[in-house]
Amino acid sequence: MAQTNTLSPEFISSLSPLRQGYYQKLYRHTWFKNTSIEIQTEIFNLPEDHNGFIESLTERPDEIGEVDVLKLQKISRGNFLLIPIFEIRSNINNQISTYEYVSWKTGKYPGMRGIIFLETAGEISHFLVLHAHKFSTTENSFDSIGGLFLRINDNVPVNFPKKMSQEICYHLGLKDLKFNKVIDLGEMSPDYGLTNNISNLYAATIDVTNLPNVTKKEDFRLTHKPLGFEVEIIHINEFKDYVSKVKDSYFLGAVARLMVSKEISLNLG
Repeated sequence: MAQTNTLSPEFISSLSPLRQGYYQKLYRHTWFKNTSIEIQTEIFNLPEDHNGFIESLTERPDEIGEVDVLKLQKISRGNFLLIPIFEIRSNINNQISTYEYVSWKTGKYPGMRGIIFLETAGEISHFLVLHAHKFSTTENSFDSIGGLFLRINDNVPVNFPKKMSQEICYHLGLKDLKFNKVIDLGEMSPDYGLTNNISNLYAATIDVTNLPNVTKKEDFRLTHKPLGFEVEIIHINEFKDYVSKVKDSYFLGAVARLMVSKEISLNLG
């Protein structure tokens, strides 16, 4: 028999107006009504920077494909990621089991990632990649450029990771990071089976025609403090080689979208 678990009016009234709205949306779902008071309370006691995660929960239906979602059984948390574990029932054999996914605390839209190109006299001459150690894989990897809260307004990056922006500006001799052109390459889901993440992909250009000579890779570390990652300026002639060896799905996704876009001509031959 289905349960109906309702948080107390006093608790609900103590929530911010935004979270009261989330509660009203969640309470429309049977799976939420079946969820214990303890788990419901845990959801609304999450820190404010978890609002994106709570909002994504409000969009989860009671039936997904051939599965009935019965209730939220548990939430496991790290510093940045959460794993909500649901009790589900198969519509095929009526078997009850659990299923989970991984979510950023910011919800299913964790910012933007992509590729930055340098443009000289109207032609793409170089591109930028990050080079950093990855804690998850322990590897030293090449990476796309972006951030968890990044968005771009009028070709100006907003919430671009500060250290990354400073590193790029140092390389190029810029005071502020501003793009000459930004191309929206759409959305990408890196792993449907693991996570609900949907990231926005972009490509951007910076006009370096009239800038001083960029800082060369070979002497960069003699004049600048290491930051745990490295911005590398690569000639466009090496682009195909990097596509072959970069493992980052966001970089490769951006490349695939660029190949069918007419917005940037890479002249790869």
